[in-house]
Amino acid sequence: MPNLFTRAQKFRLDFLIPLILSLLVVVTRLPFTSKFLYEWDSVNYSLAFENYNILQQQPHPPGYLLYVALGKAVNYLFNDPNISMIFLSILFSILSVILIYFMAKDIFSRKAGIISALLLIFNPFIWFYGEIASIYIFEAFFSILIAYSSYKLFKGNEKFIYISAFVLGLSGGFRTDIIEFMLPLWIFCIWSARIHYTKIVKGLLTFVIALLLWLLPSVILTGGLESYIHILRYTSEAASYTSLIFGASISQQILNTGVCIIWSLVGLTLIGILITALFLTYHRKNLKSKVIYYLKMPLTIFFLLWIIPSFLFYLFIYIVKPGYLLTILPAVMIILSYIFIRIPSDIHFNFPKISIKQFLGIILLIYVISNTIYFVYPYNLHNDQIWETPTDKMETNQEIWFGIDVGLLYDNAKINANDENTQLHIENILNISNSDPESTIIVIRDITREDEGFNWRKAMYYLPGYDVYYLFDHENSGIEGNVSVWHGKDHSYNISKSSVEDIKLNSSTTKIIWVMSNETSFYQGVKDNMGVIGINLPNGMKLYYSYVGNQTSDIKISGFVFQR
Repeated sequence: MPNLFTRAQKFRLDFLIPLILSLLVVVTRLPFTSKFLYEWDSVNYSLAFENYNILQQQPHPPGYLLYVALGKAVNYLFNDPNISMIFLSILFSILSVILIYFMAKDIFSRKAGIISALLLIFNPFIWFYGEIASIYIFEAFFSILIAYSSYKLFKGNEKFIYISAFVLGLSGGFRTDIIEFMLPLWIFCIWSARIHYTKIVKGLLTFVIALLLWLLPSVILTGGLESYIHILRYTSEAASYTSLIFGASISQQILNTGVCIIWSLVGLTLIGILITALFLTYHRKNLKSKVIYYLKMPLTIFFLLWIIPSFLFYLFIYIVKPGYLLTILPAVMIILSYIFIRIPSDIHFNFPKISIKQFLGIILLIYVISNTIYFVYPYNLHNDQIWETPTDKMETNQEIWFGIDVGLLYDNAKINANDENTQLHIENILNISNSDPESTIIVIRDITREDEGFNWRKAMYYLPGYDVYYLFDHENSGIEGNVSVWHGKDHSYNISKSSVEDIKLNSSTTKIIWVMSNETSFYQGVKDNMGVIGINLPNGMKLYYSYVGNQTSDIKISGFVFQR
């Protein structure tokens, strides 16, 4: 078949297509960006721009040094951490789309590159994390960049051992898990390329240098290696609540695995599932031989090593946000693009008025339209007040339904609900307190689900002059024994824990504002001992406050003593 494009035409196409795809990212992202820092972690990064201190969760471990450095640099331009991080989310969404276009084009064809890019642009999770102050779009970017540079090595371009090694090591300064998950793929590509051992040694040295560029400063800024390792060990304990392997209950494992499966299906999207099903149905008679044929291909192993390590970890160990899946979604999008371009040559179509290529074009259009509707449709997320429940108190069926509910709500309505709830809490707290932080303390006991949330970390950030307390006892933590208090003010905090904790009320304190559920014994204790005035927020949520101006005696509620 003659070459339809000259070299100059190909160059123009490889400039124009990424440009159009980039503009498509900008057009679909800018109208829907969040107005407030989206979640707890977003506040951590924002505070790190002011003062990098992992011990104060600025940011949380392992530190994300390069992300914070990049965000801080951008923040000199915008002077607004939320806008700065969203700018990075959109920018690296664009870079991810450009990378996946060229990667799929190199592996398969330009058509596959365009399809992969469109699938990525309109993927619900890619879209969602491109709209908020979050680090997870870097999962997608570095996943593609490491895979693409490793693929070049895989195809025999030996200079890419240094490029891929440097990118792999550097990626840990943004997301440390990327190194662990992509390392098997990198090793496989080195082995496949049959590189001389001297170049392998140099490649490993390059990897170590890139690793130390962010690891050494992180260790030093944390106070030394022992302190840094201690923080990492503490962070790793989270798996004890999600994985049987690390001591979690069966119900907690079911929750983790169930949520992983649900989010994976949402990430794949219905159209992707249908196309894959169509492909497999057509080959059902010789499916076994097809599977064996593909498994023998080195390229299949390449994609399996890209996907399987991280997916198995998420499935059986730990996943709390669908953003984690952005490591593997680009690989899935490229595989789907391959299925798209293979179907016309594999399947005989029996509709005379429409060709198989036209049919697939319609399916791709449906994918774009349906995901756009999914993302922009104004769902009402405030039909009920939904409060966080300790997972150890949930029944298995509750956990599964909780996972389904969470898994289907990553869209613009979720961002708007979050913004609205944050704004309403800030405005009403300022109104109740007459904007006087000396007269009022804020106590957060139960928080709304994170996707709609105003939490302790946000209260600390947006209301820095106030004393903000976060209280944990058995009822809202599920942990027996001691209670704990997190106290924040002026962008710093401390944590104390004992059998009984004192909450100091200054002589000027006249009000306590409560963020709590009215379905707890703690609420009943506040109501009986202090009296509660409730405020119905326009979004259906509630805020409470108590007058304590005349209080002279100590009041004990649960394991907390409020005293002058």
